Amino acid sequence: MPSALRPLPSASGPVLTERLTYRVDHLQVRALICRPDLRPGRPLLNLVHGGLDSPVDEAACRRFARLGYVVAASALRGQGGSQGRPEICGGEVDDVRALSSLVRQRSKTDPRRIGYLGVSLGGCVAIKAAALGSGVRAVVTLLSPTDFAEQLDLLRPVRPDAVARWEALLGGPASARPAAYEARRPLKALARLRAPLLTVAAGRDQLIPLKQSCAVRDVRRLSGHHVTEVRQNQAGRPAPRDSRRRLQRCRDEAPLGRLPALQRQDVLLIYEDLGHTSTPLMWRTAEAFLKANL
Repeated sequence: MPSALRPLPSASGPVLTERLTYRVDHLQVRALICRPDLRPGRPLLNLVHGGLDSPVDEAACRRFARLGYVVAASALRGQGGSQGRPEICGGEVDDVRALSSLVRQRSKTDPRRIGYLGVSLGGCVAIKAAALGSGVRAVVTLLSPTDFAEQLDLLRPVRPDAVARWEALLGGPASARPAAYEARRPLKALARLRAPLLTVAAGRDQLIPLKQSCAVRDVRRLSGHHVTEVRQNQAGRPAPRDSRRRLQRCRDEAPLGRLPALQRQDVLLIYEDLGHTSTPLMWRTAEAFLKANL
């Protein structure tokens, strides 16, 4: 059952937080809701954490609430004390959609201003959930995969334990269960998604090759969206042109060195010297994209 709203101290004033358990597919799923106040009509941000064992990001939940959003953050099935088991961008989509609907009703958020932000594996979930909803105005993914078979092949030499767990959840290796792996890819949902999309990728990501984010760009362009490419280093400075020859690139890539106007357009932002880790600048860019479109 939902707990009472309580103020949570912060550097810029209290944030109201609520821990609750809600039902999806006969499962009890836990969640955290953060909001700046009880005023109706605020935009709703659905925050989707990454990994299979990562907790709900309470700091991010509070941070975006202080920016004026009502934030809905599901622990997802099989995680954070929720019932069930992880499905790797499967039933987690239903978890996020059910929580979004619940929070819209209870918090009386603006049904025309809904955003999604997904981190790593959560980006896949966010894309699929957003593509099925109405009123979605912005989607952000940070270092998010689009090809799980490729990911496991990269992990196999260094993390056989992680590969064994993922393959158990997916019913076997990709060679034995190709349909299961293909069903979890977000590419079809990307083609249906109407809202502007910010895709943040890392040029030296050990887990997610840049070509997976290039595939996002290609699908979005084929479905009629303008996608602006931007290459920077992790400090936010334009990447030197000669350095691009030594790094992964998208086919026919023609990137800018600085972010364009973020409103009503897709952006593929590549931090070319960054590995699989988030940075304060990355989060600030996500904030700017959401603000421009919500």
